[in-house]
Amino acid sequence: MALDAETAKEMIQKLADDRATYLDTLSRAHDVLARALEASATGKLPPPLTSDAVRRNTVTSTLDIESLKKSSTFSPDDSDTDDDESLFVQTPLPKESYDEDGFRRHLRTHNWTCSDRAIVGSVLDNKQLLQRSAMFPVTLGPVDDRSHLSHYSIFDVGKDGAPLQIQRADQKPVSRAQAIWNSIKSINADASRTREAVGRITIVREPSPLLFAALHYTMTPHFDMDEIFRMLTEDKTKAERHRPFSTDHRHQRSFVFTLDFYTIIGDECQPMTWQKADEDHGMSKSHVSISRCSSVVALSLVGQPSRPVKNKARRAEQKIGQIFDPFAPWHVLSMQSYPDWRHSIDAHNSTRHYVNGPEAFLITLRAEFKDAQKRLMEVYNRISDLVRMPSNFMFSEAARDKLLFEDEEFTYSRRYFWAHQSLGIMNEDIQEMSHSFRKAFTDSVWDGSSKLVWPGDESVSSRYANWRKRMKKLREDLESELRGLENIAAMNSEKMKEIKGLRDNLFSGTSVLESRRSVDQAMITVQQGHNIKLLTLVTIFFLPLTFVTSVFGMEIIDNEQGFLNFGIVTCVICVPTYFLIGSLNTTSGAHFWRKKTKQFFAGIGEMTVNLFALFGYRPEWANRPSSFHSAPSDTRPLHQRSQSAKEGMAARDHISSPPTSPRNATPFNRRPSNTPNTSREGRSQNEIHQAATTTTIQFEDEEDTGPKHLIRKLDQGDHRKTNSWGSSNGIGTMPMDRSARQPTFLDRIPEVDNAQRDEASQGEGWLNRVLTLGSVSTKKKKGGGKGEREV
Repeated sequence: MALDAETAKEMIQKLADDRATYLDTLSRAHDVLARALEASATGKLPPPLTSDAVRRNTVTSTLDIESLKKSSTFSPDDSDTDDDESLFVQTPLPKESYDEDGFRRHLRTHNWTCSDRAIVGSVLDNKQLLQRSAMFPVTLGPVDDRSHLSHYSIFDVGKDGAPLQIQRADQKPVSRAQAIWNSIKSINADASRTREAVGRITIVREPSPLLFAALHYTMTPHFDMDEIFRMLTEDKTKAERHRPFSTDHRHQRSFVFTLDFYTIIGDECQPMTWQKADEDHGMSKSHVSISRCSSVVALSLVGQPSRPVKNKARRAEQKIGQIFDPFAPWHVLSMQSYPDWRHSIDAHNSTRHYVNGPEAFLITLRAEFKDAQKRLMEVYNRISDLVRMPSNFMFSEAARDKLLFEDEEFTYSRRYFWAHQSLGIMNEDIQEMSHSFRKAFTDSVWDGSSKLVWPGDESVSSRYANWRKRMKKLREDLESELRGLENIAAMNSEKMKEIKGLRDNLFSGTSVLESRRSVDQAMITVQQGHNIKLLTLVTIFFLPLTFVTSVFGMEIIDNEQGFLNFGIVTCVICVPTYFLIGSLNTTSGAHFWRKKTKQFFAGIGEMTVNLFALFGYRPEWANRPSSFHSAPSDTRPLHQRSQSAKEGMAARDHISSPPTSPRNATPFNRRPSNTPNTSREGRSQNEIHQAATTTTIQFEDEEDTGPKHLIRKLDQGDHRKTNSWGSSNGIGTMPMDRSARQPTFLDRIPEVDNAQRDEASQGEGWLNRVLTLGSVSTKKKKGGGKGEREV
């Protein structure tokens, strides 16, 4: 990473602050020693020498140029503490020590899951690595696994609550991976150190697969690392609180929070193989390189459980669980997989004092939320720059047209679609973070009333009262960070509306342009149609002439004949042809010739049927209904068939309304009234009306309803009048006004002679022909028996 001027200024300021802190500490120590000497000289008791003077002003031990950042994630209130060390954790962590042989054995024997192999698969498949004497790179500078880009911050927290960064005993330069391994491989194992750690904060940024495997090896006794690796690869923000009823003691003592969102890929950075990222890592004005990033923050409480708890669930397999004391020794683990340079490295320093592990855990989580804001805001700014109008938009017509009309590659449609969807996905990630945090940290967790997560309120002791006071301040800080994330989500929503407007304007302008092109194309098509029509007319004009000339050009024609015969034949053929073509070119002419052609072929068909009838034969096709058997239709052209609304209503009333009696005129109903209207003769008006309008043929049973029986009944004259007004389906039959009605099929039956009727009785063809002249509906009585067909 290049050292710019601003970073150099911050480094100088940092060194100046460290120098001032050292001088202040030296001054305090000098004053204390001077008072002690004065007291010894006068014979008085020397004042008590406390560690407060030194503890408040302890400085960080190292300064890493590559990871120095601009912002700070803590306020001056964070350094406030009390002199009473009983408010802090006093039990040291158990001694732990790990070596490379145990690391190799862990790589060979551990039951690695699919998520584990996605992260450390390259290490497990490298057989040569397991056989080398030194597993970690020994050379300085860039290495193949990119571990030289990894960064770390590892602190040991003492009994005074101040985190001190671990220093290497030897000053020999080693690789970055070797330095990280030297820092995490032991806890309280150095007997020469008088300051024992009660807590360990391990922060590793962009670890290589080998360092992931090393963390898996050293942290497995405290955390379920398989579960943590799975949460890292799930692409989902999730929180797993202390699970006291779990059979795994690591679940009982650990609290895990995973964050997952998007970030801009930094220069010289490369996403992990298991992270989803843009294929093109380059940045340009028309492209934003984005990668999925994730981190995990976990807390583990060490030692024996403080008390048991009973499971109140009815179907719980584990009835008794274990609760761990919040003031037990602790581990905080933070693994960050962010392919950028936006890490905050000042989340922990010696000016802070942590009363217990949950406080250090929440401060680390707060730093992650602040980093998430920076990363998501950077994505928002890049997307805004991508869709922002050019600076010359108001002055350049070409720039406006470029945004209003789409090009051949659909550049802006793709850009707006990607930007809109990316902002929507970012909002979903922010909602997941907010939901997971509020679900994990409920009010009962903050006030200490929870029985499962960090129990103990202010009334327990002064230690808990001090801790709850700090928790209240931490809650305000974390809620503030969440509001910042929600503000980014609101900005994303507003930007999405803006992008939608730009996209709609683009679609509108492109649609207008396409419509104009379609109109132009239609005009070209119409012009081509006119040209084809002209070419067709010219061809048709010369077609009869060509025919005549071809006939007279034959060798069988006498060449000595004059042109008179040729002229006569030409006129006889060409003039009717031109007249026919001219009339067919108009709507009325085409309708006229269509009608005449139809009538001509209908007449030919009737003549053929009559000719076959003379020989006692009737073709099968003659039994099919045809158009010349139907009632005469309106032969007027379409533009002459219109009628006024008044005429249409009058015609409809004449057709659909039943005849009424002058004495009792009632409107027509689809279904006849059940109350008969009886006249003086004892018959209802409905019966009188139905007797005059409906003819029903009575059959002996249901099966006697075929066309042969219908013809037989018609021949025998076995028909009677009935009083049913409508058919069985509720639709009224046509009123039979004898004075103005159309001829029914009964009136047409005598037109068919006996010979044709006998011939038709052999099949259903005659009935089909009859059905074209009238309408037949069938009504069947209930319970079988007789049925009747109403005509």
